[in-house]
Amino acid sequence: MDTYTVHAVRPQDAPALHDSWNSPAWASANTVSLEWHWPTPHPLPKVQARLLHDGRTVYGIFQVQDHSVLGLTKDYNALVCNDSCVEFFFRPRLEKGYLNLEMSASGAKLCSYITKPARQPDGTFEEYQPVPLEIGERIAVRGSQGLTGWELPGPVTWEIAFQIPPAVPEAFLGPLGALDGQIWTGNFYHCADHSATPRWMAWQGVPELNFHRPDCFGTLLMEERKG
Repeated sequence: MDTYTVHAVRPQDAPALHDSWNSPAWASANTVSLEWHWPTPHPLPKVQARLLHDGRTVYGIFQVQDHSVLGLTKDYNALVCNDSCVEFFFRPRLEKGYLNLEMSASGAKLCSYITKPARQPDGTFEEYQPVPLEIGERIAVRGSQGLTGWELPGPVTWEIAFQIPPAVPEAFLGPLGALDGQIWTGNFYHCADHSATPRWMAWQGVPELNFHRPDCFGTLLMEERKG
């Protein structure tokens, strides 16, 4: 599996939520492209993602150069994957479960802590906990599109920026300490299940149409801060 190095920044240099993809605040971040896709006759967008950390908080941004954008969802923990959606799954402790942060173009989000991802007949997982609203609302998300009410034709470029404070993973994993030098695993995804051009894309490919495959996660190496 591939390795993505999450560069470290000083808290005062960390990107603000309103900083766009081309902002100088993101200049030091590595860029990952989502090249894997499930076979589809529909055209594929160009999807890229970046991460940074300041020793405690993880900062992320996606940019999607798309053919259209769908943003209907507004409720927390609704099925944002039906809209134009990007997702960041991450596992800070290799012996523990992982969190799935799914975000629609409108900025709506879904988040769970999953320890046994085997699918059940009702579509849920064998063992998981939805992240409660009082914890999930600590994840700041900015969707550049807002609610569209319908599928907006393109070409259109949209972004999702997010910030994951330590309180969110620590609610399930206990204290994480400083992130410097830590090795996480995770994956970046894009989907648009109910769009006019459904598609499913990933950084690290999966052998079936199921993103909940922690065995396919890549490595996320948290760079140590200097000074």
